[in-house]
Amino acid sequence: MTKRRESHIRDFALLFTGQTVSQLGTSMTSFALIIWVYTKNGQVMASSLLAICSAIPYLTVSLFGGAIVDNANKKKIMLICDSIAAICSFVILSCFMSGILELWILCMVNMVSGFMNAFQNPASQVAISLLVDPKDYARVGGVQSAAGSIVGILTPILAAGLLSIGDLGLIIVIDLGTFLFAFITLLLFVRIPDIVKEDRNAAFHEIIGSIKEAVSFLKADQGILILLLMYSVLEFMGAVSFDSMYSPLILARTDNSEMAVGIISAFMAAGCLAASIMLTIMKQSKRKLSMMYVGSFMCLAGITLFGMGRNMEEWCVTVLFGCFGSPIYSTYQTVILREKVPASMQGRIFSLQGMITGMLAPVGYLSGALLADHICEPLMQKNGKVQQFLSVFVGQGKGSGIGLIFVAAGLTGILFLVILSQNRKIKELNDIEI
Repeated sequence: MTKRRESHIRDFALLFTGQTVSQLGTSMTSFALIIWVYTKNGQVMASSLLAICSAIPYLTVSLFGGAIVDNANKKKIMLICDSIAAICSFVILSCFMSGILELWILCMVNMVSGFMNAFQNPASQVAISLLVDPKDYARVGGVQSAAGSIVGILTPILAAGLLSIGDLGLIIVIDLGTFLFAFITLLLFVRIPDIVKEDRNAAFHEIIGSIKEAVSFLKADQGILILLLMYSVLEFMGAVSFDSMYSPLILARTDNSEMAVGIISAFMAAGCLAASIMLTIMKQSKRKLSMMYVGSFMCLAGITLFGMGRNMEEWCVTVLFGCFGSPIYSTYQTVILREKVPASMQGRIFSLQGMITGMLAPVGYLSGALLADHICEPLMQKNGKVQQFLSVFVGQGKGSGIGLIFVAAGLTGILFLVILSQNRKIKELNDIEI
């Protein structure tokens, strides 16, 4: 192992540790703010408004953010974004301690945070590509997925425990402490290679030119474009079904058993964590597209079977299977992007991927809710030959209409996946290395 590679491994380990610690603090603050907003206003819409205020600026400037990332120093961008995020947390803490914290203040802060995430996220992705050896991309993806799963498990536990002994202010103070740790680590100990050419800068005409360059790249490399289209299909099918309605489906079919939701959620986390550990341990597969297809098929099959489930045992096995596929799909899809997209353009491509998620998720949530409330649930409550046929697959009674959406979304996703996977351009991604 060369000294340069050893140095990069050390830099990645430090960067990853700082980001994970900071992510835990940020996640606890977000969790606590949702509880605080709902307790103060008593309206679900208030919590949704926070998410909307964060998403809109991200979607608005995401491509510009990716272009700036590709034309600027990645470490400087991350440090600036982290600093502004810390200022936002400090503003919330000050308003809370002064007793003047209101929903509109949180909305304004979330808008600033969403704006900065449009720069922070692609900069972080590109930094990892620059620090990690290509043959370790899958293992790094596994480590990231495992850390994300652990943070997801610890967040509600730690936040709820801290709220029981303190208040929102205590959690924000801890969040600021995690930021300080991540900031100092990145500033003093992490070295990220600077690949920006000397004759390039973040001027407006350079940014517009970079966006046009990315469009030209996708036109020329249609395999990457189809890969992003696959990602879009999977994201939308998940958003319209499982991501937004697994809890309502379980509650509808278990007479509002919150315990059932909790148990199944634990199996979801276990599936993701098990796959993440496997990816971390195993050697990166040379058949990256095949691994991506396996993971995506497991996700879509899991959605289909979950809609057909009738009891706790079936749901637990299904989510364990489906969620096991999620890290495999996302890791190998990211591996392909890291390998096939030049590092000098990855900021724009990862920003485009983030835009896809940001746009399709709320559309999918809304579509699923409308289908469930106004079409599928009323349809399955009627008596007829169609309902009798469909009940063979999704059962009868309350929740069967939601189950029908799951089955339709999963099978549609599988069909699209099969069709797109036969395209010659995407098959070439297995053969061409940058």
